[in-house]
Amino acid sequence: MKALQNRIRRIISLNPVQRKLKMHMLESERLILRKLVQGDLGDIIAWENLPGARSAEIQAREFLDYCFREYRVWGFGPWGILLKETGTIVGNCAFPHIIFKELCGEVNYYIAPRHRGKGLAPEALKALLQFGFRDIGLTRIQARCEPDNLSSERVMQKAGMKFEGLIEHALISKDPSPKQKLYAILREEFTLVNNSVTSCKINTPAGSNGLS
Repeated sequence: MKALQNRIRRIISLNPVQRKLKMHMLESERLILRKLVQGDLGDIIAWENLPGARSAEIQAREFLDYCFREYRVWGFGPWGILLKETGTIVGNCAFPHIIFKELCGEVNYYIAPRHRGKGLAPEALKALLQFGFRDIGLTRIQARCEPDNLSSERVMQKAGMKFEGLIEHALISKDPSPKQKLYAILREEFTLVNNSVTSCKINTPAGSNGLS
């Protein structure tokens, strides 16, 4: 469950969303992205394949508590990634940081190890990028990974993001790695490379957008 613990630290270390947003359910061919609920606890505990481990349950509860605070305070937080075929929450993704004055957002994503290698992370990331560009109105979205995390790097590449260079960790980060790889994509680039992606739907009430 160490990966989940590091993920919680990484999310909390970033600045929260600076404007209140409405969080809509997103849907792609195989996935539904939605708010996490208390009933998802069992799936989250199983993410790291440690059934019955007390520490895994504690960390899963901490993660859920963090999500619920974000929903309550900002109206916006991590989406649970639900696999339609099984109804299982297989990971999560989020916009942990948005700078509205620059129309720039940062995304992150996580798929449990047992569900990797099936293209679920790129599919979820593309749905998140589409929401950021079309519903929030961002013009640039970026993501980062550790230099040796080749699988995460491939996810960003499959979503059309481009490598921009190495950047420093946030000053308050406890991660020992000195640098991270930065990837980014502009709205017009996403439109060009994803014109064929028509299966991603945003369940948005008529007459509303992503901002409240």
